Amino acid sequence: MTAPADRKKLREIIAALKARTEANGCTEAEAMTAAEKVAELLSKHGMDDAAELEFDQWRVEIGRRTVVDKLWGYVATFCHCKLWYQKDFLSKGWTVVYFGRWNDVAVAEYLHGMLDHHITSATKAFKKTKDYTRRRSPKTKREATKAFQEGMVNALADKLWTIQWRRVPRVEGTNHQALVLSPLGAVEAELERRGMTFSSKGLAPVKGTGKRFDNERAGGAAAGRSVDINAAMTGTRSGGAAGLLGRAE
Repeated sequence: MTAPADRKKLREIIAALKARTEANGCTEAEAMTAAEKVAELLSKHGMDDAAELEFDQWRVEIGRRTVVDKLWGYVATFCHCKLWYQKDFLSKGWTVVYFGRWNDVAVAEYLHGMLDHHITSATKAFKKTKDYTRRRSPKTKREATKAFQEGMVNALADKLWTIQWRRVPRVEGTNHQALVLSPLGAVEAELERRGMTFSSKGLAPVKGTGKRFDNERAGGAAAGRSVDINAAMTGTRSGGAAGLLGRAE
């Protein structure tokens, strides 16, 4: 098993790299280099022996729920984690919890942060466009922003699902979707062992916007498609990172 000190050191390195990608003045090339380093570190510390599985969880406060929440379920599936929401009934704020093998949780932590950063940056840029500034009331401005984020989230979710299918080799006579989701078995067994149960009533998604905001939604989709997730984490044959988010070899 990985020594606690080694895990702590690895998490500190990941946190530093994550901060570097979000720092002011960080170039795209520097961000990609940091992303590749994260993939390399995590792949070296992965666990293959079921007897040595170590589980962990990562919590991130998201405040109020938004249409962006949809994306975190895709991140959890992509990273072979279980995800749930917890509500603080005093502050009314929400927390997202990722649970899984510790190295998978580390991937989820990085990927969540990276995607959230892209969405936040793209939303700020959108609010400077005519599609936003031409709206007269605060309500329609909010709806326009929601539509933009809807489009971006849908595009990013499609990217994650496409990359996920490429990572898992297709086996004739099997359900490829089942192959994608099968690593969750060990995680679900661990949750059951811990006696953790969840409501059978799923959390209702945040309501989206209508057709009158299709232009904004299309703009968000274009922004989402421009985020090159695969390039950020895929190693090269010339000795780059191992590429946790790339095609399975």
